[in-house]
Amino acid sequence: MTFDMVFLWGATLLPIVISPGPANILFAASGSTFGVKGTVPFWLGANMTGMVQSLTVGFCIDSIVSVSPRILDGFKYAGVLFLLYLAVKFFRMSCREGQILKPLTFKDGVIVEFFNAKFLIVPTIMFSQFYTPGPGSSQNIVGLALALLGLTLSTNMIWIVGGNSLAAFAADERHQKLQGMVFGSLLLLTALWLCWQG
Repeated sequence: MTFDMVFLWGATLLPIVISPGPANILFAASGSTFGVKGTVPFWLGANMTGMVQSLTVGFCIDSIVSVSPRILDGFKYAGVLFLLYLAVKFFRMSCREGQILKPLTFKDGVIVEFFNAKFLIVPTIMFSQFYTPGPGSSQNIVGLALALLGLTLSTNMIWIVGGNSLAAFAADERHQKLQGMVFGSLLLLTALWLCWQG
């Protein structure tokens, strides 16, 4: 990937991955209540499940594209439309606070991530926009999945370490509006750029 594509990859995925959502709020709540060490099993469970989901999405897209290469164009434009949809959602952003009573386990992380519809969208968008079919496509899929794993591990840790202060920041109505405008604008600009490049 060129520097421009790496920058675009980050600009596309970072707002979605770091934004308030069920898993990130759980990371923050668990981090504030049980600390980083107590949250690590949950963090690992969620991220290992995310890696499996990313690889599954990537190899499914590869199989579909090998049958009909033109389908990738459809995925690209569907991904652009979904980025626009997410931009609108960010502009209307809201956040719910959760209450954690006991430390979350590795198993809890697997379950939360498995049913986290927000995350399933992330590898779909990533592969629809940044996957290159052809020779070396398997390495491309694994590389993108590993890069996404690195991004999610680090952004989740920000929520864990931030704990209460980050959760309170995300839940504040004024901050929600600011986050919504920033993340929504980034996604809107990214979607327009991807459409223009397509």
